[in-house]
Amino acid sequence: MRERIKKLLICLCRFLPLRNDIIMESHPDFSDNTFALFQYFLKQGVNKRCRIYWALHNREQKLPELPENVDTFYLDARGIRQMTKRFFALYRSRYIIDCNTYIQKRRKGQVRLHLGHGMLIKIAKGYHTAEKIGECDGYLVTSPFWYDTFVKKVGLPEKVLLPLGYPRNDVLVSLKAGQSRFGKYAGKYLVWMPTYRQHRSHMDGAMESRYPYGMPEVMKHGELLALDKLLAEKGMILYFRPHPVQELSLIRLEELEQIKIADDDFLHRAGITLYEMLAGAQGLITDYSSVYYDFLLTGRPIGLTIGDREEYFNYYDCPFEDMKEAVRGSYIESFTELTDFICSVAAGENPEIEELAVMRERYHAVQDGSSSEKIYRYLQENYNFDRKI
Repeated sequence: MRERIKKLLICLCRFLPLRNDIIMESHPDFSDNTFALFQYFLKQGVNKRCRIYWALHNREQKLPELPENVDTFYLDARGIRQMTKRFFALYRSRYIIDCNTYIQKRRKGQVRLHLGHGMLIKIAKGYHTAEKIGECDGYLVTSPFWYDTFVKKVGLPEKVLLPLGYPRNDVLVSLKAGQSRFGKYAGKYLVWMPTYRQHRSHMDGAMESRYPYGMPEVMKHGELLALDKLLAEKGMILYFRPHPVQELSLIRLEELEQIKIADDDFLHRAGITLYEMLAGAQGLITDYSSVYYDFLLTGRPIGLTIGDREEYFNYYDCPFEDMKEAVRGSYIESFTELTDFICSVAAGENPEIEELAVMRERYHAVQDGSSSEKIYRYLQENYNFDRKI
């Protein structure tokens, strides 16, 4: 019966005109590239002329106060009311702007722009495929450098690739190191953003058992305490931003003074976005996360814990033939090299600055913080976005 009703509604919707409504999606909700673009839309008054829907993932999250003409629906809608709301949003909205989950077009005449969750530093076989991505009118990249990778390794047609940059990166070029919108949490700090080594849902495997705190090169309890002490000596805070699926039970048991877990709850309490936190950081530590490319825009030091790259790429495909040529920075392959990097940043040094500048030019066509504006203008000029049709 439910399927019959759905088919009937689909048939009826084909006779209803599309509205200039906009569906927006990110994960976590209200974050990432989509949220940065959404904020730009609000400044342009788009919501006063078009209804905006947020497609939500998290049922546990308390919704923020929504601006005028902004509504929500759940991607996993339950019950007749929720399912009907989702159905009409998906079938009557002209524009779909997704970032993490691929929201497929339902009707002819819809326009879909995928903003991306990050430039490729690893390729997830079940996610980065043209079949999984589906039909889209535009797929955001940060530079024409990426055309060859996305055409050959992902299977997207070059005509849909848009080198307009990432909206979330606009804030990174607007603040200098030491400046911040971070309120009482501001000051001299580093951000560490590793990909996960221990998955919350399964704890087996050699890679997972070797990184008890989710921090590559911090293997022992004594090393964790020594790291906290060193940061105190240098007058620095380390904001450890875990991957959403990272198992954190061991590190949460520790009473650490200078190492703070900057998860979504922390950012919410601080009233700041992840990229606003990054914008004020003295330096970044990461590995196979796309944040590497983003942070290049700051010109500040980047430490790379990629000593396990051969093992790591048994699980994922690498987009490059030579990882170290493609991803340059200060390589960290031991606890001593980790502490050396922190001391260097604390002293205001950046020995890899020239190589990082080469990487910035390679991976970023837009470096002036104008990506949101460029995307907005692109949609206006090509798809009558935010205009009467």
